[in-house]
Amino acid sequence: MRTQSSDKNIGFHSPEWGGPPSRENSVDKQPYKRLSKDSHPNPAPGSSDDAKARMLLVSFLLMLVIGCGNKIFQKLQTVPMYNYPNFLNLLTTFMYIPLSFAYILPVAKFGLLGGTITQEQLNLPKKPFAVMGFLDCLAGIMQIFAATYLPGPLLVLLAQMAIPVSLFLSKTMLKTTYQPYQYFGAVIVAMGIVVVLAPTLNEGGGDATKILIWSAVMILSCIPMTLSSIYKEKALGSTELDPVFLNGWIAVFQFLFSIPLAIPSALASDPPIHPNELMDNLYYGLKCWVGIDSISASNNPQNIDPDHYDDCGLAPAFVNVYLLFNVCYNILIILILKFGNANILWLAMTIMVPVGNLTFALPFLENYGGAPLKPTDVMGLVVIMSGLLLYRFGESAWNRFFGERPGEDDEGDSGNKPLLSPVNEEQTPGGTREDMRRRLSSEEPEMMGGVGRVGKSF
Repeated sequence: MRTQSSDKNIGFHSPEWGGPPSRENSVDKQPYKRLSKDSHPNPAPGSSDDAKARMLLVSFLLMLVIGCGNKIFQKLQTVPMYNYPNFLNLLTTFMYIPLSFAYILPVAKFGLLGGTITQEQLNLPKKPFAVMGFLDCLAGIMQIFAATYLPGPLLVLLAQMAIPVSLFLSKTMLKTTYQPYQYFGAVIVAMGIVVVLAPTLNEGGGDATKILIWSAVMILSCIPMTLSSIYKEKALGSTELDPVFLNGWIAVFQFLFSIPLAIPSALASDPPIHPNELMDNLYYGLKCWVGIDSISASNNPQNIDPDHYDDCGLAPAFVNVYLLFNVCYNILIILILKFGNANILWLAMTIMVPVGNLTFALPFLENYGGAPLKPTDVMGLVVIMSGLLLYRFGESAWNRFFGERPGEDDEGDSGNKPLLSPVNEEQTPGGTREDMRRRLSSEEPEMMGGVGRVGKSF
């Protein structure tokens, strides 16, 4: 369960996703194709592309608001819950199990929504779900701990490292073919991360070392999340799966693996939580979630720094708002891909990066994971945005610059259609639905943000 977020998710992923990787055998988009047909077998006579366009526009605008809120509250929830990252990880993972199965059970039993969960899906072996759950569990733990100990602006930018990491792994393991502009875009993103981290490298000292260590953890968390996506393609191929069914079972195994892994991960807390203290720490985390302080000057068995005594008054609001945003975020992913196309999703993902990053520079967020902007922060953001734009939308500019002719879509045009326009069943502005399906996987880790939710199925 992605993001972490996220972002399992939540997968969402990352996920956040990147742009158009030319991946063969990418993640299956057919569930959405069947949903769009079966959910409305007899459309009303007055229905038209205008209604779809309005729905798409509303979904896009909501995605910008909800997506930015998702990024911001991913950090905000960790501020009052600073002493309890393990509890946060278990909570955000567990919450998706009842939510998912509240959909899975009635749809499977009564054939609702056109029977999107078939008997064939129910009979699938659970081993692939267990493997993906384990990999997502590793990514989720790494990301929730990194989110706890890193400032908010840096957290938003580091998530973009999923693009070069996933490009490298999918190229190596799946032999995915990428275009030159995508390689350049990924390299530029990595250079932007270096620009952002450069002052910390030069500072030295305990705080700088801590930031560098957790930045490395955040970047490395992209590896298991990408491996989860790659394994899905190898294990399930083009098998049609209802996305909520897929993520519900991944959530079950992710939660089960998170329980034993809570012991070693607790040792990474600041200060370390030893195994004999873990149950107390989880119990205190539960109390903090409902707004009750436990660790104070008079009750500090774990030798917590006085600066981090419990202040749980805002924990119920921050944590629950994050969970709500994360669920809505993944629903909006489905709506955008159903009524529009992946380019619209990539546009929203791209806009969220500077908005989320700059929001943390606002003065009222300084005590909630924010930080004032430094010149290197602005430079790094500009470089990262340049790489994102090139990776996601650079094909036309690249072709014009180098005199190459853009590939035509199936209708004979070059995809020069309004971005925020509805598409028919098979055609998207960048080609067929199958073309879009092949393009969606490489940035899945960055979209899901360690919370492998509904978006995990793309």
